[in-house]
Amino acid sequence: MVHVIDSAHSSFLFRTASWVVAGLCVGALTSCGLFSSRNGDTIGYYLPLTVQLRSDPSIAASQLTYQDACGQQQSLPLGGPLQEQLTRKTGRVFEKVLTGAAASSAIPDGYVDASIGLAQVDLAIVRKANKSYPAMVSVGLDFAYTAADGTVLYSKKIQSIGRGEVEVSASSCDVKGIEKIAQEALSLVTDGMAKQLGTSTKIIVAAETRKAGGAKAPEAAVPPPSPIATGGASAAVTQPVAPQSSAAVPMPVQTDEPATIIFRAIVRDENRNQVLHAGEAIAIEIEVKNEGPGMARAMELSVSSTPPLVEQIPALVSVGDLQPGEVKRLTLDGKVGEVTAAVQAELTLILRAGSPTVQLPSPKKFLVAMKPASAPGAQSLPVDVDQLPKRTGLLKQPKAIGLVVGVGQFRESSIARVKYATRDAEQTATYLRSIGGIPHARVRTLLDGHALKSDLAEALEEWLPKLVDPTTVVYISVTGRGVVDPITGAVSMLLFDSMPATGTRLYSLRRLQESLEKLPIQQAVVMLDLSLESASGTESAAMAVPLWGQEGAVKDKIMWMIGNRGLQESHSYDPGQHGLFAYQWLKGLGGAADLDKDGTILAGELCAYTKGQVLKISQEQYGKEQEPLCLPGPGQGAMVRLQPLARFK
Repeated sequence: MVHVIDSAHSSFLFRTASWVVAGLCVGALTSCGLFSSRNGDTIGYYLPLTVQLRSDPSIAASQLTYQDACGQQQSLPLGGPLQEQLTRKTGRVFEKVLTGAAASSAIPDGYVDASIGLAQVDLAIVRKANKSYPAMVSVGLDFAYTAADGTVLYSKKIQSIGRGEVEVSASSCDVKGIEKIAQEALSLVTDGMAKQLGTSTKIIVAAETRKAGGAKAPEAAVPPPSPIATGGASAAVTQPVAPQSSAAVPMPVQTDEPATIIFRAIVRDENRNQVLHAGEAIAIEIEVKNEGPGMARAMELSVSSTPPLVEQIPALVSVGDLQPGEVKRLTLDGKVGEVTAAVQAELTLILRAGSPTVQLPSPKKFLVAMKPASAPGAQSLPVDVDQLPKRTGLLKQPKAIGLVVGVGQFRESSIARVKYATRDAEQTATYLRSIGGIPHARVRTLLDGHALKSDLAEALEEWLPKLVDPTTVVYISVTGRGVVDPITGAVSMLLFDSMPATGTRLYSLRRLQESLEKLPIQQAVVMLDLSLESASGTESAAMAVPLWGQEGAVKDKIMWMIGNRGLQESHSYDPGQHGLFAYQWLKGLGGAADLDKDGTILAGELCAYTKGQVLKISQEQYGKEQEPLCLPGPGQGAMVRLQPLARFK
């Protein structure tokens, strides 16, 4: 199944590595604030108020729906975990929280009402196989604080996103890891609620008044109604099947107010093989949202594509008017026309509006592979990664540092050359500068005869320490050869002057790791594309496998992208004029690894994309698998996986 997910607005699908609470404390009551300590404990506000927590029925009914690896719809209940988070986080804001039976036996100072807003999963499982896929869970929360006399002191709508990767296998339909990502989203959104309530000036004033001896509400007081009641509507998110509105239409607004439109698209093919065949049914699922504050009138969707894709899909689709906050979903069903040769087709979606005050998103463009129904296979045409992407890289990293090493030939003539090693290194350095946004002077390249062991030691152990500080991100790329100790499995890199037969002038992976861990840096991303052989020159079945997971490694500080985890030659990719791993890595960094189409490529995204592509092509074209490795792996909660490597929006 071809799943292409796109978003045009950073506020709808924003990237966040952690929830950071900042701001000045108001008076003695807020001197502690809701901050996370070094050991992960949380400090609360604990305002001297007794509140009753009232959860809307939508919370108990809330659930996430998604498609598993077999394309079947599954549901993940959110009600229990969300209620637990609400109770716990509210308890960190106020001195006493009443719930359940306790709420009927005491008179509160105020009421905290909460209902769930948006709740959805962005997950595209391309095929049933042993691999990982990126996933996002978005959860919105509507909440308010009402004083006992019925005065609403605070009301707000917020949204948070949990990110990570899920695991699927070829032998099961199960999707593993979605619960953990959902839990992260729930934790973030309830942290946000706690921060907003704990720093609200009006609530703080109410707490100060109460602390000074102000009177409580009379015992006969009638609880005020919830200002955010939804009537118990279920928050379940269903798959889009037809044009519809997923939100109640609010009251009309003034026509002169601006509207902001965002939309996403998913393209699905009938055969679920990522390639469109002649006569195959396809579906384009669209979700359009108006983020307000004005109305968007006479919305239309323009659809244009390569001719074989046009059949049965109209060129112009009416979306209609969109009130602020309203979401409409529609599905366009089509059929692939005649395909005479393997080609790449382009599909473009453009939103238009009938009023000039509407802020529209950028067009969405998708490339899909097409082939005749009788052809044995179709592959995407090679991308020239030596040509920088047409899109301008927007990421700026003035304090980042890049160190790129490429050794394709060696002083010792008996060591086999690595065909594209120096070419890989040169282009990697170019990408780090142009797309990664690293200043030219802070990217250092060591190639062949200028990549001696002493050169690498000087760069890592003398040059780097002089340039880094706690905000620095270090990028290291090494392309060439490596040797594996047959007893311990320890991996060492071969430099230009290395002599593997005697173990002379090797540079061990352990030494590289220790050099990075000593540096006062924020994070490091290391890319290793090494053809591996035994240091003894043998390939005994009893020989230790390469040791990539180093003992004592700080998993949240270093991200390892390893092109070849086993004892074998890394494949060259002649159509792309690069090593297979380096080609896919460069292609991904140029934009292909932006799996959720939000314009930002994270370290975890890039490694997952490159791993999947290398596995696929090595099996299909070379008949010998080359398996990359990502450390830390998906689902391990390492923040280094969320390090941005490129940004295009």
